[in-house]
Amino acid sequence: MKAAYLLAAGLALAASAGQALADYEKGTIIGRIGAGWVDPNDDSNWLRLDGTELPDSRIYVDTGESATITGSWLFADHWGLGLLVAFPFKHDLKISGLPNPNGGASLGRVNLGDIEHLPPTLTVQWFPVCVESWIQPYAGIGVNYTTFMDEDISRTANNYFMTVLGAQAGASLDLKDSWGLAGELGVDIALGRKSQWLFNAAVWYLDLDSRAKIRFPTVTGTTEIKTDLDIDPWVYSVGIGYRF
Repeated sequence: MKAAYLLAAGLALAASAGQALADYEKGTIIGRIGAGWVDPNDDSNWLRLDGTELPDSRIYVDTGESATITGSWLFADHWGLGLLVAFPFKHDLKISGLPNPNGGASLGRVNLGDIEHLPPTLTVQWFPVCVESWIQPYAGIGVNYTTFMDEDISRTANNYFMTVLGAQAGASLDLKDSWGLAGELGVDIALGRKSQWLFNAAVWYLDLDSRAKIRFPTVTGTTEIKTDLDIDPWVYSVGIGYRF
């Protein structure tokens, strides 16, 4: 739904821009900068506390925002290589299904902490319309590499681990980096007749699977909480670009 809104906004802007001739031919380079949103389609396996599964437990990943930088280099008419980079996206994490210290049903969602990540993505792009069109939709398929950083445990979660699970110090959180496939749809719209400047809207889908591990020391050793985490986000971007 968000992707449809972004592309509709681009088409509306195009209608007011007037006719333009934008040569998308071999050797063309397009640079773009915009605002980006990462909307996870997240899921996880049941948490494993020192190897014991906690029924109906999981980790949730909230939406993150940042600035995106994208580029396209046309190695042939209608065909190009696309690159998505960004400033780090920050996401809040929630966790549910932990043992209730008062007995009874497991705990609902509580604040686990936050993470940052970078999702560089390389795609082969197809520009289907003629090379002298003022509106240029494109599609791409490629590969994504996501690296995680600054994984922090919240005070709420640390207090729980200490009072309920016997942690002797603050917990650490680690998410494994991910390789996966990526798909892309976008549109470039010239902002005036023969203008090098353009409006851009784009959406990517990333196959992003990771493994989350929470560790903290106890009097008997080290306790670990693990799960396989599927983030699989939609990434949206709107911004401006320049064609070289």
